[in-house]
Amino acid sequence: MTTIDNESTQFSLQFSKTQIHCRSTLKCKFMIGNWLGFYRYNNKHIQKIKGFDKTYFSLTINSFDGNNFKGTVTDDTSTGGMEGTGEVIGNIENEKIFFRKFMHKKTFIIDTKGTRKISDVPHPTLYYSGTFTPDKMEINGDWKFNYTIGFLFGFIPIPYRPAKGTWNIHLVKDK
Repeated sequence: MTTIDNESTQFSLQFSKTQIHCRSTLKCKFMIGNWLGFYRYNNKHIQKIKGFDKTYFSLTINSFDGNNFKGTVTDDTSTGGMEGTGEVIGNIENEKIFFRKFMHKKTFIIDTKGTRKISDVPHPTLYYSGTFTPDKMEINGDWKFNYTIGFLFGFIPIPYRPAKGTWNIHLVKDK
């Protein structure tokens, strides 16, 4: 629950069963900033084909209203990440975070050697969920694709989830 006074200089944010009172909106903007982290696949075979134990990424949160946030994400291509800069849109519910990752170019592996192909078609949406550490400086969680339809023998529809895995990020402190 967020309440904002008429002057937008003092508000309170209900977070993780603790009420945080702020004298300025800046103190309650803990999400805004640069976050660094990694993701990996749960399927060890896919992770091995990618050729990296972890894929690193940076996340920049540009706007946060106490519940909802928006930002940009860039994967590290030198650790198997997707090319280009994507967008994230999400929300916070208590100590949980949920967001969708939208990448503008689809990157996929086309063989067991890890050969990658990049297409101008948007990558399927990735769904992230996670939990903050008590100090709100780190998040651990899971990511997944939604189920999609594949075809067995070219004509028998079968629902499947292309991949899922885990992720971790931490807030980069300003010096």
